[in-house]
Amino acid sequence: MEEESNIATETLAELYIKGENIAEAFKIYQQLLKQNPTSIRFKEKVRELELRLRESRDVSSGGESPTKPKMNIERAIGELKEWLNRIKQARKRSW
Repeated sequence: MEEESNIATETLAELYIKGENIAEAFKIYQQLLKQNPTSIRFKEKVRELELRLRESRDVSSGGESPTKPKMNIERAIGELKEWLNRIKQARKRSW
């Protein structure tokens, strides 16, 4: 695993996404987030890929999950929180 962390790049993760290998892309974005814990982009990608993994598991286990609407709400809440954080950061910079 140590050797893998040396080649963990956003480009590689995006290639995995294009190849529909969401699990590997998720692992890479988690590593990138550990290296850059304040990166909003990496946080968003980890959240997005985590949701995609959950949804793919739900579909493969027999259709729509009853928790899917809840996940959409949680995703929306997470996105709104990120927007608020960005607004707060922008305000701090402009003062």
